[in-house]
Amino acid sequence: MRSLFLTLATVLPLTAQELPPTYVCGRTEAPPNIDGMGNDWQWQNARELSPLRDIEGSAIPHECRIKMLWDDEYLYILADMDEKHLRASLTKHDSVIYRDPDFEVFIDPDGDGINYIELEINALNTTWDLFIPRPYRFDDPHILHDWEIPGLKHAVHLRGTLNDASDTDDGWSVELAIPWSSITSHATQPRTGKAPAAGTEMRFNFSRVNWQVRPVDGDYEKLNAPESNHVWAPTGKVNIHLPEHWGRVIFSEQPSWKWVAAPAAPQDATRLAIFQALNDQLAHRGQHGCYNPAATLPEGVSISFPVEDFFILTATCPQTGTRMRLDSEGRFKASAPQQQPTELYLWVHGNNERSAAEWTTRFRSYAQAGIGTIIIDGPPERIEQLTALARQEGLRVFAWLWALNRPGDTEALQHPEWYAVNKLGKSCHKPEDRPFVEYYQFLCPSNKEVRQHLLKQVRRLAQIPGLSGIQADYMRMPDVELPRALWEKYGLDMSTPAPEFDYCYCPTCQEGAARMAHNDFRKYQTYSVYSVFNEIAAEIRRHGLTAACAVFPSPALASRMVHQDWRFFHADLVLPMAYHSFYNAPAAWAADITRQAMRESEARIPMAPGIHLPDIPANELPAQLERLCATGVHGIGFFSDDELTPEHLQAIRSWRNTCRDAALTPEH
Repeated sequence: MRSLFLTLATVLPLTAQELPPTYVCGRTEAPPNIDGMGNDWQWQNARELSPLRDIEGSAIPHECRIKMLWDDEYLYILADMDEKHLRASLTKHDSVIYRDPDFEVFIDPDGDGINYIELEINALNTTWDLFIPRPYRFDDPHILHDWEIPGLKHAVHLRGTLNDASDTDDGWSVELAIPWSSITSHATQPRTGKAPAAGTEMRFNFSRVNWQVRPVDGDYEKLNAPESNHVWAPTGKVNIHLPEHWGRVIFSEQPSWKWVAAPAAPQDATRLAIFQALNDQLAHRGQHGCYNPAATLPEGVSISFPVEDFFILTATCPQTGTRMRLDSEGRFKASAPQQQPTELYLWVHGNNERSAAEWTTRFRSYAQAGIGTIIIDGPPERIEQLTALARQEGLRVFAWLWALNRPGDTEALQHPEWYAVNKLGKSCHKPEDRPFVEYYQFLCPSNKEVRQHLLKQVRRLAQIPGLSGIQADYMRMPDVELPRALWEKYGLDMSTPAPEFDYCYCPTCQEGAARMAHNDFRKYQTYSVYSVFNEIAAEIRRHGLTAACAVFPSPALASRMVHQDWRFFHADLVLPMAYHSFYNAPAAWAADITRQAMRESEARIPMAPGIHLPDIPANELPAQLERLCATGVHGIGFFSDDELTPEHLQAIRSWRNTCRDAALTPEH
């Protein structure tokens, strides 16, 4: 018996890998009626999963909409699919359903990559349920075809005529209720029917298999072409049985109508790396009949061979301290994260003229200091150039979107009716009427053409390769009340609202406010702001990107000052601008207002409060970072790269290394 131990070489920074999608499944207060139609009120406010993509990762038209709900008895799934040719032929339960166009559900309850469930259904409402103890990556996969889901409820609704090639159909929908007894106790344990604990997660994937056909003599003829595989979580190969790539579903205790953002899971990058090492070894054995102890494998993973034909892979997530173990039989174990990492964000002004080499040097220094994500401002072409450079250095990139304030927007300036109007009837369109500064060129949030214009900007940014998210800025109205420290700068006393700074009173907004109960204009102003953000955020997520927003320090303060009650923002991340000097407050105020914001928002949205770097000397920066971390925030932002001195960068690096060492120190 011999023992080998190898450390792997770097091939791709973990932060540059695409992580599986995440979905927060809300509770339902009453079970929906399983009739396949999905028009019950329970589904109306349930959030939609991010769109399906080709199984290898490319974007496809958004033609399948999936939602989920749960209660103590069942997991509920609704899928609504567009389809011009409704076809199905298989009527016998446990037929190989994917030979017809179908909808498929995959569930790995404990996320270990083995012992998972597959359920398929076609347009005839015929099902195939099977249990897979060992996935297809091995030469001898185990598939239990006779395994059943007792108590499964399923229904299909057709929008068209089945198997009729003489017309064009609209689509079909599937509604499922899967008993927890077949999910949480599905292997050798008795089926207890116990629902998961709130806040826990499982691994899921969804697939839509279809085939190319053509009408022939009133029937459909299948073409000699491979099937299409559209999935929620791409695996990178035409093989959905790679469970390490499946998405995370978190079961929230909150009702489905209440927005809860999906927290990040940075340990997924390490998880993907260790499974990639397994796949590479299995591929080598398939080609050469043996494993390869000298393989070059992903960064941070180690391999040992207790015996020649058996190996163990180990890795530790550098952000969370999560320790992972995976053996050659596919048995995976992971410890609980030792700490939730604090992601560091940096706002970057992309319009600064620098060479590619200069930008690369800067990005490398940011990554080496522990900054994980940069938010780049500038035109799409510049953001695209800089994103490619930043990704090479292992950074995640968000595009910075100027939202309701659009200075110099040539298209918008051709439409005076798009602009916000104050209580005195003056518009942000006219330079002489703009409040405070010339670049305050705010658009009306209620104007439908404005919303379409902003959605167009989102779609352009979403096409940038390698982008991880889009951060909206100025998702608000002009300041009804400036931060206290700015009153003297503009020679104003803003202790009471002034009509010249109160927007938007355009005809569209006045009509909208009149339709609200009690003609509550202030309520309508905040509604118009958060509703336009929610529309934009939904579009961002349709492209598989994180929807983030820069906001004022707390919802109550933001609502009073700029009509921005971000408690109602459907954001995946908010970056409150906790700039203490703007409020004539000491540095500790940033942590105090962050705690207040968490209370007001019920901590339902991950927060990364922003630090105004000119206000914090480098030697005081670690203490400020510690104060903010103690509040339990997801991350911290720095504004901005122009004010980031070498001393600041060194302070961030030292602080980050101290945190990382603490995360990796075993508890005694």
